[in-house]
Amino acid sequence: MKTIQVVSGKTLILLALAAAPLLSGCGDFWQAPSSTGTTASTVTLTVSTDTPAVGASVTFTATVSPSTATGTVTFENGTTSLGTGTLTSGTATLTTTFSTAGTDTITAVYGGDSTYAGSTSSAVSITVSATAALTATTTTLSAASTTPTTGENDILTATVSPSAATGTVTFYDGTTSLGSGTLNSGTATFTATFSTTGTQSLTAVYSGDGTYGTSTSSVVTVTVSAAPSLTATTTTLTASDVTPTTSESVTLTATVSPSAATGTVTFYNGTTSIGTGTLSAGTATLATSFITAGTESLTAVYSGDGTYATSTSSVLTITVSSP
Repeated sequence: MKTIQVVSGKTLILLALAAAPLLSGCGDFWQAPSSTGTTASTVTLTVSTDTPAVGASVTFTATVSPSTATGTVTFENGTTSLGTGTLTSGTATLTTTFSTAGTDTITAVYGGDSTYAGSTSSAVSITVSATAALTATTTTLSAASTTPTTGENDILTATVSPSAATGTVTFYDGTTSLGSGTLNSGTATFTATFSTTGTQSLTAVYSGDGTYGTSTSSVVTVTVSAAPSLTATTTTLTASDVTPTTSESVTLTATVSPSAATGTVTFYNGTTSIGTGTLSAGTATLATSFITAGTESLTAVYSGDGTYATSTSSVLTITVSSP
């Protein structure tokens, strides 16, 4: 213990000092406690690509050693923070994009924890390029019919060149979207129907993808006319046997008038379809059988065509008995 006596006027001050030296260079007299640990750490920074395009995702990976270090790593572009990542087994990542072209200098700054001191990685330079120019495309539109009638299906086909283009094509009637189709080998289709008569101005707009740019077809004009009035029909139903036994084959015959009607007839047992037949010279048939005894209520429904209207027969009752 050293004792120093200081005399100032009539005041005597005794200072008892510890044996630690006072002079700088011989040791610190006092030091504030650190907020992080004292074990040194190192940070290395890697990047998924050092030549990204504007808008492309880039992943930065910071690896802190020792791997038992905890806490966060801040990724900085110069003095600007890009974001932070939390360490897991010594690794933290950040995925980001750049909005402008140019050279950027990135560092990873580990903030330290109660055991490990903070550290900063060496800088990594990346060169961000402008977004790659998209390949130009052309879109053409065709209609299966340019003179459809109301209610008639009209198949619209869009062809995009180059045929490697992917994505969707939206079909428009003026400014109204009719629907869209997915490109397959450069072609997309959509089935349109028109409810009103008049001239329709159709276009097809290709949406583009990451390689191919958008494009719009020239206008295709279709003229929609009113569908002609359908001719009324009548359908009658007969059976080869109205008192069959179970498992006995019965032939049902539907006769549609006028006999020039085309299309199909569906046969029903109550509300259950039991089969269809194609009209030939106004007649369609179906061979069937019944597995249970009892009364069956059969009808025949003609589907109609572009000239003749649909019609349904009267109910034909048959009585099925056990053999």
